[in-house]
Amino acid sequence: MALEDKIKKSIDLIRKHEITALKVNSAGYYLAFSGGKDSQVIYELCKMAGVKFEAHFSFTTVDPVEVLRFIKEKYPDVIRHRPQKSMFKLIEENRSLPLRHVPYCCRLIKEVCGVHTLVINGVRKAEGGNRRKRNDEVNHVCIMGDDKFVLSPIVNWTTPDVWNFIRKNIGYYCELYDKGYHRLGCVSCPNASPKIKQKQNRDHPRFRYCYLKAIQKCIDYGNYKNFKDASDVYNWWISNVPMKTYLANKQQGILNM
Repeated sequence: MALEDKIKKSIDLIRKHEITALKVNSAGYYLAFSGGKDSQVIYELCKMAGVKFEAHFSFTTVDPVEVLRFIKEKYPDVIRHRPQKSMFKLIEENRSLPLRHVPYCCRLIKEVCGVHTLVINGVRKAEGGNRRKRNDEVNHVCIMGDDKFVLSPIVNWTTPDVWNFIRKNIGYYCELYDKGYHRLGCVSCPNASPKIKQKQNRDHPRFRYCYLKAIQKCIDYGNYKNFKDASDVYNWWISNVPMKTYLANKQQGILNM
């Protein structure tokens, strides 16, 4: 399908479900805005569709400064939400780091936002993982006992579709994309690749220091007993290697940490 046809289909979907968004919440769509390329597309499509919406950004406390600056400068109308607890406080209270299969950070910071609304987001199947299961109609999810409805109108768009739309209809994007980042997100996100996490460490060193302090709290509680110190735990965490494999490889001298 040509991009113009995809744009038309997405706009039609957004207009189709606006009546539901208004029934659920008088403010209209709750646009989940991250500052990334996909959320930019959704924002622009909602404007093109002429629907009622509010754009919301959820701070995680480990957001790259470039993303925060970009949103402030280019999208000043976006409503910003600060979490009740920082990422580092959550790590301390959970006494462990979030993992790909235990992403409590997303559940407690991001997913709780937008309950009792129709959320519109830029999720795409091309990004892989559970996103492949999404469709472009309204999906119902339950977040900690609360209802939330989600619409993903660009779920079938490709990455070239997104960039072509931005170049033609928006003309700007976050500078991190020109610095080697393909996706924007939390620094040291469990879902990021080890290569990206290493790059984030170099580009945003202060976050590593804060993570190490939180990890030390976990060690003080008695967790991560098989590791040398907080740095050793952190190196394992950003490696995406299973803990048992990491420790076994280290014992055999395979990993040079």
